Amino acid sequence: MSASLTTGFLISFVASLLLTLGAERVARRAGVVARPAADRWHRETVPLMGGVAIVLATIVPTLAQAMGDRRLTVLAVTALAMATVGLVDDLRALSPQVKLLAQILLATVLIQFGFVLRLTGSGLVDVFVTLFWLVGITNAFNLLDNMDGLSATIALVATGFRLLFFHWSDDVLGAKVAATFMGALAGFLVRNFAPAKVFMGDAGSLFMGFFLAGLSLVDPLPYSRGVVAVLLVPVLVLLVPIFDTAFVTATRLLSGRSPARGGRDHTSHRLVAIGLTERQAVLLLAAVSAATGGAAVFSYRVGPAQAGLLLAALAIGLVLLGAYLGRVRVLEAPDPTASGAVLRLLADFPYKRQVLTLTLDVGLIAVAYYAAYVLRFEGAFTSVTTELYGSLPIVLVIQLATLGGFGLYRGVWQYTGVTDLVRIVKAATVGAMTSMVVLLYISRFQGYSRTVFVLDWILLIVMIGGSRVSFRLFAELFRREPESFQRVVIYGAGDGGALLVREIFNNPTLQRVAVGFIDDDRGKHRTRIHGLPVFGGAEQIEPLVREQGITEIIVSSRKIDGEALTRVRDTCAELQVAVRRASFQLE
Repeated sequence: MSASLTTGFLISFVASLLLTLGAERVARRAGVVARPAADRWHRETVPLMGGVAIVLATIVPTLAQAMGDRRLTVLAVTALAMATVGLVDDLRALSPQVKLLAQILLATVLIQFGFVLRLTGSGLVDVFVTLFWLVGITNAFNLLDNMDGLSATIALVATGFRLLFFHWSDDVLGAKVAATFMGALAGFLVRNFAPAKVFMGDAGSLFMGFFLAGLSLVDPLPYSRGVVAVLLVPVLVLLVPIFDTAFVTATRLLSGRSPARGGRDHTSHRLVAIGLTERQAVLLLAAVSAATGGAAVFSYRVGPAQAGLLLAALAIGLVLLGAYLGRVRVLEAPDPTASGAVLRLLADFPYKRQVLTLTLDVGLIAVAYYAAYVLRFEGAFTSVTTELYGSLPIVLVIQLATLGGFGLYRGVWQYTGVTDLVRIVKAATVGAMTSMVVLLYISRFQGYSRTVFVLDWILLIVMIGGSRVSFRLFAELFRREPESFQRVVIYGAGDGGALLVREIFNNPTLQRVAVGFIDDDRGKHRTRIHGLPVFGGAEQIEPLVREQGITEIIVSSRKIDGEALTRVRDTCAELQVAVRRASFQLE
């Protein structure tokens, strides 16, 4: 089987690459190109029609292999029809209403041929859920096509996991079709990965989303281990486009913009805005897609119930990443006269941060309490679910009240420090003790374990504390150091220097990158402050200028004066390096 999959992949890869080169030339000569626009990411004119190559390199082999297999034949034909709609849109710009109607009609055709998520036992409800799935994933990939190579890369990763599930369910033909699709995507990516020489256009993005959404419904039951897994596994495999669509919709609503309008405010754009290159942003999202696909595999192997903690951690991580990226400014403030009343109300609502923090804490408290029971009882967990679910509302209310009572909904995550972490420990301690007292009063603590509350106390401190410092962690991971920023060394490795470095880290408008410190105190040499080295004394200025490209020395304290400062100024004057006293107005 592996040999036939490899052969199918390679044939489709070569065909796709050759067709992409041909489509690139035809589109350029015919003037079918994507031109730069205010709400688009690219800044050069790029040929469209690369999606035609993906379609042909996928559909032709699929139809040839699917002779006599109605399910894959129907999927191929309807996906081809979806690609045709996209191609017409590339050439003539169809209205959103027409495209949506076409998507609904083609999704209905698939449903008529048995492509249905069987979730609820109600045929009508399942049909509507399936319709939402097919149309939603189609449009999610269309929205995800916002940066060179992004949409095709995510589709390639997701299809790889789908191939794995076909293999596990002994669906040889499904696996061959998945391998063929992967080859078509890989061949196109040769010319589409940043910097892109060709775009797929709507012909490619609509086809890709519809084909993947349908491929997950070809035969969902064999790879599911229960009703929840019927939807859980495909959602995890396609979580990146789902996350991006939900993220863009939420951020636009909260900022008073219409979700229907285009813009450069997607997840990928914000990753670039905080310092990643386009390639790094695409590869990071591909890694996230691989992680969520891995979670789908784990859920398939052990079951959703046993994978609950992993899935909760994954969800929390994505929520925190979304909250951090939501703070990144990528667009100017919206025109209040251009938004509807509801959008203006959301944009002007003064307690958005508190409400979102409270909502997250509800999830964290529930997950911590659930995890404490799982860790305490392990194999006997099912025997204590009554106590868990019966006491959860009590614990939830008490913990939320104590967190609020200790002022944890008034803080700003970006500036979380030791004082805030101490308050979290105090709040969790008071909350755990109060919960135990209340349960003792209500039920004499019968059926409950003190170990559970100790574990819950530890987990809650870690989770709440981790959520509060997550912004600082993300800032460190995505620290921006553009080449245009001045590289500076701080003179004075004391409190003033530490404060100055923190301000440089947090305030990109200063347009400076702190490389490290120099200090006259030999006891501080070869130490680190905020992760930056103390290189030595003033004698290190010349080698630092030569090796590190230092352009400025900032004196961090007014206590630094006299002969030492004079020597530094003289050395810097010879090296043509600026010296200035610390000020947070460094312009």
